[in-house]
Amino acid sequence: ILDMSKIEAGRFSLDFETVSLNEILEETMRIMAFQSEDSEIEIVDEVAPGMVLEADRRATKQILINLLSNAVKFSKPGGRVVVRARKVSGNVTISIEDKGVGISPANLRKLGRPFEQVQNQFSKNHKGSGLGLAISRSLTELHGGAMKIRSREGQGTIVSLRLPLKHDEHARNAKPFVAEVMPASS
Repeated sequence: ILDMSKIEAGRFSLDFETVSLNEILEETMRIMAFQSEDSEIEIVDEVAPGMVLEADRRATKQILINLLSNAVKFSKPGGRVVVRARKVSGNVTISIEDKGVGISPANLRKLGRPFEQVQNQFSKNHKGSGLGLAISRSLTELHGGAMKIRSREGQGTIVSLRLPLKHDEHARNAKPFVAEVMPASS
């Protein structure tokens, strides 16, 4: 709650440095190991080695913890969560994909707002503050990045982040947040 308050007040500052996304993901996966093992969810790291960018280490780790926690929380036992990253046009695109319960179109519109937690049959057993996604979105935007959520109820969710490889304090994204329904799978 304190981080969200600082972000909203414009008093949250990032400490940019050259960081290894691979190392941050490794640390995040160690933190998430108990939750994922307890839920019988496999987290798969498909990030190419040597993925380096200019970012705030703590904030990047917080983003990944929040997003992986959600993916694990809303996946069915025995499921998989896959993390991928690739470099595209001066950015790194990170995606976290699950084949969990997914999000209805009505609830998709609510995502990313502070204290908003979408409700479905599965979420009634999983309480939270509703801040994880909002904090992740805000921290991504503070990096000059963007977040996109694609989901289909009953089929899963893909959260994609686009972060600049190089920090530019003047960079702004035209579309920092998008939430949309995934096409039906065949």
